[in-house]
Amino acid sequence: MPKQQILQRNSYNASLECYEKYSELTAYTLSHRADDFIHQHVVDAYAAQHSGNGMKNITTAFALIGLYYAVEHGYNGKQVQRVHTLLGRLKYPWDTLSLPQRSYSVTVMDVLHEPSGDKRDAMIREWMIDVWGCWRHQHEWVRSVCRGLLG
Repeated sequence: MPKQQILQRNSYNASLECYEKYSELTAYTLSHRADDFIHQHVVDAYAAQHSGNGMKNITTAFALIGLYYAVEHGYNGKQVQRVHTLLGRLKYPWDTLSLPQRSYSVTVMDVLHEPSGDKRDAMIREWMIDVWGCWRHQHEWVRSVCRGLLG
C-alpha cells in the first residue's frame, strides 16, 4: 500500500496503511449486530498475521489460541473471549514462536473488498482459516498449551 502520514500506536508488524485498513474493519465488526462477537476473530486473525517486530509473545499466543478454538472447535467470538479471560488470569511464561514461512492468501484488504454483511463475515471466516493454516508449524504447541492450561 502507498505510504501515508498515519501515526501508528501499536506493535503489529504491519505498515501504517495496513493498520488503517484493520481499523476500518474493526469499526465494522464493533458495530456488528450479531451476538457472536465476530470482532474477536478479526483481532486474533490480524494479530497472528502481523506477529513479529517486537510484538509481545502473549499477543501472538492468544491470537493463535483464539484461532484454534474458532477454526477447530467452532467457538464464536464471545466464547474465544472467555478463553482469553481465563488465560489472562494465569501467570505463564509465553514462548517466542517462530513465524510462518509461507505467505498468507487472505488479508484484511480481501475482507474489506467484500460487501458488508454475510459475504464479509464469510470472508472473515476464510481469513481465520488461512491464518491458522499458515501457523501449522505451531499447531501442536497451541494444542499442548490449551490442554495444559485449560484442561
